[in-house]
Amino acid sequence: MRKLVLMVLGSALLCFGWYQFRADSDATEVASAAPQTGGYFMTSVERAEALDAPMEGPASGVLGGNLEVPETRQNGPFKASGDLFDIGSLGDLLREGELMAHRVGDLQGYLTGDGARLSLARRNLLIAYGLLIRGMPGQADKYASGLEEATEVTAEEWELLQSARRGGSVRVRNAAHKLRRSPLVLGVSMGLMAEEGERLLREQDWRGAAEVFSELLLAEVDAPWSANRTALAAWSKSLAAGQANHRWNRQGAWPHFVVQVEAGDSLVAIRKRVIKDRPRMALCTGLMNRSNQLGKYLRAGQELRVPTDTPHTIVDLSARWLFYMHAGEVVAAWPVAIGRAGEETTPGSYQVGEKAPEPPWYPPGGMVPYGDPENPLGTRWIGLENSQGLGIHGTWEPETIGTMASDGCIRLANQAVEELFEIIPRGSVVLVRP
Repeated sequence: MRKLVLMVLGSALLCFGWYQFRADSDATEVASAAPQTGGYFMTSVERAEALDAPMEGPASGVLGGNLEVPETRQNGPFKASGDLFDIGSLGDLLREGELMAHRVGDLQGYLTGDGARLSLARRNLLIAYGLLIRGMPGQADKYASGLEEATEVTAEEWELLQSARRGGSVRVRNAAHKLRRSPLVLGVSMGLMAEEGERLLREQDWRGAAEVFSELLLAEVDAPWSANRTALAAWSKSLAAGQANHRWNRQGAWPHFVVQVEAGDSLVAIRKRVIKDRPRMALCTGLMNRSNQLGKYLRAGQELRVPTDTPHTIVDLSARWLFYMHAGEVVAAWPVAIGRAGEETTPGSYQVGEKAPEPPWYPPGGMVPYGDPENPLGTRWIGLENSQGLGIHGTWEPETIGTMASDGCIRLANQAVEELFEIIPRGSVVLVRP
């Protein structure tokens, strides 16, 4: 009998040892399942970093290799909720969410480091999420098995996991809208959406890709971590590729009405007719030209599409990024420089006022003409009404983009401000938010 008891105890210890070995080895599964650098399994953000994609201004430090817990944004959608998780796990969820959104390739390092203290169910959940983001649902299923009954996995985490495993792009994208109470769920949703957006670009689904990257950009600046400028740069570039064939394509599926060109017409005359019938509409000739891809001349009988979505602009001071939008969709996005310490850019809601190409500068006591080395305004000026001189302008110092460098105005690179100048109507709203 004593021998039998010892045999049972020995078998139990052997099984426990094997269980612990699997728990430790599972943390490296993502690395063995897919290469860490190069090739298909890199996320769009990781590809941008690997290629050392040029961007204006220094990148934020939140993607550093030490993976420090990001600063919590106070104006984001996330609220710590005692019935969802205790405050002791908040740092883990922030860290894991930011990791999933931007650097899933670092998951192995996290799980073999600080994440090694997590329960087996939590580690399996993270591995399953990482494999799904990398397009490996079959291997993700192995780690998802049994998680439905795990008490450490919340209902919304399980729901997102199931949605992603089903592989429906619309369902995954919708999940990102609905499931944002947890930073981890938000980060996973964003990671899935980023890969979906790249797939839609490859398939030339321009509208779908534009919508995905628009959502991603807005989600990033509202996330509970500090906005990741490398991600914003990569997603802005992908957005531009989608919008070039959607909003800036006269055949694109965007809301509009049609006007017919009359003999002797010009865009100025057509705009006046449109505004006469719709006096509250914000419209400029540059927007009409860009939306219709017009050439140098108009011809009688030609039909022009006039966009009906209201143009407006958001400047996020924390992210130092500008978003030009039609209704709720980001159409173009660029990094900006903002006011330096002591000359901070003032948040508020403004309207576009005077627009000036090759602008002179009017400092106290005089005027500095365009082209003078002392004139800092770059190639374009977009004034903001009721702002005590605040405006959006270009710069001769592109290295300052992304920093706090101006006297309070919003700086864009000259190429970016020239593009914005053409499509932003006078009277449209510019929201400058903290």
